[in-house]
Amino acid sequence: MFNLGIEEVKPKNLISKHIKIIGSKVIHIGDKKFDKFKSIIPICIGKASVEMAICFNEVLKKNSSKFYFKVKKGFLVVNKENFKTVENFHCFFAGHPIPDEKGLEASSFLVNYLKSFDEKDLIVLMLSGGGSAMLPNPPNSISLEDKICVNQMLLSSGANIKEINTVRKHLSSLKGGNFLKHSYPATTTSLIISDVVGDDLSSISSGLTVPDSTTFENAISISKKYNIWKTFPKNIKHYLSVGIKSPDLETPKKNNKIFENCFNSIIASNSISLDCIKKYLNSLNSNIECKFWKKNIEGDVKEVAFEFVKYVSTYKNKNPLILLSGGETTVKIVGSGKGGRNQEFALYVCLFMKKLMPKKKYFFLSGGTDGRDGPTDSAGGIVSDNTLELCNKENVDCEKELKNNNSYFVLEKIDSHIKIKGTNTNVADIQIFALL
Repeated sequence: MFNLGIEEVKPKNLISKHIKIIGSKVIHIGDKKFDKFKSIIPICIGKASVEMAICFNEVLKKNSSKFYFKVKKGFLVVNKENFKTVENFHCFFAGHPIPDEKGLEASSFLVNYLKSFDEKDLIVLMLSGGGSAMLPNPPNSISLEDKICVNQMLLSSGANIKEINTVRKHLSSLKGGNFLKHSYPATTTSLIISDVVGDDLSSISSGLTVPDSTTFENAISISKKYNIWKTFPKNIKHYLSVGIKSPDLETPKKNNKIFENCFNSIIASNSISLDCIKKYLNSLNSNIECKFWKKNIEGDVKEVAFEFVKYVSTYKNKNPLILLSGGETTVKIVGSGKGGRNQEFALYVCLFMKKLMPKKKYFFLSGGTDGRDGPTDSAGGIVSDNTLELCNKENVDCEKELKNNNSYFVLEKIDSHIKIKGTNTNVADIQIFALL
């Protein structure tokens, strides 16, 4: 079921649906028709970039004999795990989730490349999750090291992705709509694979082509809320403080003319993945009851896991139950262990099921659709009613290890990881619960 949800949102099943060439001078991208441009430039950013670029080339090759537009060399940046070179693209890989020098190199190239286009050019931006980390482009007064430091603090603080991106946008000359400052007056049309809860366009890869409603003041408030402002590097604190008093430094807002030539379309999301799984289960015509718990879960992973199990405990039907949910929880790192939000979610469900429903048989999966959970090679975990018994046999104290954020170790000892490598897509996390 998990793999089915991932397949539904892979570029190979999306790009040909959303890019169609009609005749020799018209191209449909998303729900828009374009016919007045001399050239097209494909730009792919995020974890799905390689496959999106390959699929873009395939669409064009099928229509190359009649296609009027000139296709300029494209640009792609992707995480190292998913990297491949693609014909007719400038190809880069970059660090994720922590930015690195390779990402800085890719960002610098992209900024200069965007400035070379004019009103006769159409940029086809194919965007997926991960772009925030892959395209670090800090102002001149901020070093990459400072930006990496802040990024690590944010990821460990317990802040949600929208809050993290608010700070990121105000430390970048690409994010928060700033991409268009470099590309204008070229027209940009975006096809977006959403990896954020609620499909908020301004949060996907920190809203490269979307007006930003947040401010420097918001960025400072968030860092203070999570008690990390005092430990920010001096250059970061100085730049954010200056930004409050400098309108020119602020991210572009919705009335800015640069957004007149920009069109954004979401082509895949967490909700689409979950709907696909439910449709498959309903097609089985079995006595299994399939329900959604929540489609946009957010919040502290331990609290969400307890809320989830509490909901399960109210189920009274005698039929087997498949419960689906999706979104993105947060983990506040207080220990020195290794793990990720999905791995912790799975183990917390075990602990709470033991307390609230000790006699019930079940299986539970929580996994990242990109194939990677936190800074690990695991996408998440699959657990069941005998998981804690297996832990005891291995002399593993699950509760103690979770307090140390050491979920990876626990799941490794009992062979319960999901290890599927990079999936070339990303629509946040999926949970599948089977109550037998």
